[in-house]
Amino acid sequence: MRICFVLPGVARQPVGGYKMAFEYANRLVKENHEVLILYLNQDLLKNYSVPLVVKRKIAKILTKIEPKWFDLNKKIKKISNLDLDYKEKLGKLDVCIATSAEKTVEEVNKNLIAKTKLYLIQDYENWNISDKELIATYKLGFKNIVVAKWLKQIVDQYSPTESVLIPNAIDTSIYTETVPIQNRDNHTIALLYHESPHKGLKNAFKVLDKLKQKYPDLKVIMFGKFPKPELPNWITYYKGASQKKTVEIYNSVKVFLCSTIEEGFGLTGIEAMACGACLVSTDYRGVREYAVNNYNSLLSPVGDIDAQVENVIRIFENKELQKNISSNGIQHVKKFKWSEAMKKLNKTIE
Repeated sequence: MRICFVLPGVARQPVGGYKMAFEYANRLVKENHEVLILYLNQDLLKNYSVPLVVKRKIAKILTKIEPKWFDLNKKIKKISNLDLDYKEKLGKLDVCIATSAEKTVEEVNKNLIAKTKLYLIQDYENWNISDKELIATYKLGFKNIVVAKWLKQIVDQYSPTESVLIPNAIDTSIYTETVPIQNRDNHTIALLYHESPHKGLKNAFKVLDKLKQKYPDLKVIMFGKFPKPELPNWITYYKGASQKKTVEIYNSVKVFLCSTIEEGFGLTGIEAMACGACLVSTDYRGVREYAVNNYNSLLSPVGDIDAQVENVIRIFENKELQKNISSNGIQHVKKFKWSEAMKKLNKTIE
């Protein structure tokens, strides 16, 4: 089949939603499908006064060379929607997959023709659009795919047909423990740096400040797609960390901290868990897809700073708890197999 993923522009830094689309694309190529990626680049350089002809050329170059942060199969054809003949380049499509509420759903719905139209829903994306506008995307009649049970409950209220639940999968041959938990420095924490309010970073900093007061030797590693923010010298920051680097980070710390307020799934949490880091997270809805409190993680109410601080202290102070949380996490994530995800996807696009 000829399958096209539609993405809202070129991503020059790691983005979880893009990563999942790329993972699916790579695996579909291995199954002998012809896979294309259409980037909607109209917002490229939107803060600059750039002639359209220049913008089109820049978009063409970026479309060709990105993503540098992900090993995308070279058989995948990448196309910019700023190309005047982009629809001709796409050709006849069997399957077209929208990947975001903004931009891509409209493109797939109004501008592209395909036998089957899918909508990969990875979060409740009301950050820049209203709830009414978001819900309208669920009603379009696409085959809706959701990554979490809580999203399914919402989407199925509005979708003409029942959505398909395909939890995010993880490649445990890549995300794996290389340094046993007992061999890592004790007072060490890693977390994702993200500037969107729903990621809860303000709360995470409050947690870290309280922990630093108790543990003067505390070391923290942050990584993210944003330019390096102003940070104290006990926090190390990596911008655009590669997959290899994130695996290294996950394997270097005792705790992976997540103070998220709300999120669709929480990909970094399950990646860290696969690498043996002890997940200390808020109990937001998405994390419940893979995190079980006091079994493979320690969860606390969203916004409860002191409770999250206490959970980190429990990990730092209790070697037996460290070992159990780490070991149970490594075993539990093995359930999130790519073979299962692909089986469900293929059934959906049949």
